[in-house]
Amino acid sequence: MISRGLQEAIRAAGGVTELARRIGISQPSVSNWTRVPADRVAAVEAATGIDRAVLRPDLYGAPGEAAKPAMRIVGLAGWSGSGKTTLITRLVPVLKARGLSISTLKHAHHGFDLDRPGKDSFRHREAGATEVIVSSASRWAILHELRDEEEWNLLDLVAKMSPVDLVLVEGFKRDPFPKIEVHRAGNGKPLIHPDDPYIVAIAADIAVPQATVPVVDLNDVGAIAELLLAHAADLRDVARAMAG
Repeated sequence: MISRGLQEAIRAAGGVTELARRIGISQPSVSNWTRVPADRVAAVEAATGIDRAVLRPDLYGAPGEAAKPAMRIVGLAGWSGSGKTTLITRLVPVLKARGLSISTLKHAHHGFDLDRPGKDSFRHREAGATEVIVSSASRWAILHELRDEEEWNLLDLVAKMSPVDLVLVEGFKRDPFPKIEVHRAGNGKPLIHPDDPYIVAIAADIAVPQATVPVVDLNDVGAIAELLLAHAADLRDVARAMAG
């Protein structure tokens, strides 16, 4: 179902084709939207005059309403093999022990599948279903096929999550939100930190004398947790940074 904000933008522009032309992207891309993507809000707002709080009330709040508490978000960034996933599995119980509810989000650089050929859910997707939900007494999962859709961005993915105190993100290292860089000398890779203003600290297994941000030992999970909590950003601030 198309969101009210997107409906208003299409109406204000005079149709999907005109909206696409005004923001400089292809008409098929806009035709596949169910809501204005978080990173397109500023462009659509400028092209149509529709306030961003109407376009994406889940990120900006409806006009005139008191701001609702937003989730906070912080990331771990680093090259493949640096140990980000291992560190997250150590951080989650430490943060939960402080009474925080935690969810995680991981970006996969290549195609992946959680389903297997022959399973009923796989057959549903193969038949052309856009979304398939698999449910049991223990858990449920939703599989969403992008097909001709653009890849979803960070904020749109977080918006699908149930509210929690903190979302830990693995990957999305080029997006504008605070991250701790995970650096392992044995990887033989350069630091990301000098070129990314959103790196707020480095967790490394070696000294990093050239760093201009705090550096902590990669095995000091308590210190890393403190840094994550100190620098986690309100989701609305990240939305503003992404919208420009």
